[in-house]
Amino acid sequence: MPISPELQARIDALQDPNLRASILKSLALSREPGISDEDIFDISVTGYEMAAEQQARLRRWQENEVIEFIEYFKAQAPDLYVKYIQHEKELRQKELNGADEVLFDMDLWWDIKRLAYKRMPDLEALDASELVSAACRYAKAHLI
Repeated sequence: MPISPELQARIDALQDPNLRASILKSLALSREPGISDEDIFDISVTGYEMAAEQQARLRRWQENEVIEFIEYFKAQAPDLYVKYIQHEKELRQKELNGADEVLFDMDLWWDIKRLAYKRMPDLEALDASELVSAACRYAKAHLI
């Protein structure tokens, strides 16, 4: 079914080309009766805006804060730190060997995230995840 000119104009007016492409792709898929093109547009735009707002609220961790967290990690849980470094080395080796699937150990992730909460009890969940991610990126770049 063709997109109405009004809806096409609304899609064309969106700034993000990825959002436009996603909406057009969603509109091309089959769907349940009663869901209009406008509904798909509105849901897509609302989800995009919510994700953008959430991303904007994330704390931007400075390198010195990440390093301080890694030092805290080493001091508070040395065995876990060694396990983490070993895990990162294994993941890197799998990547070098061309493994199809290289997954981070989620139990290890949560153990590290708990350390972030222990150090900063008032930390928001997404900020804690971003701190752990930043620490992992730093470790990959500088420690492994």
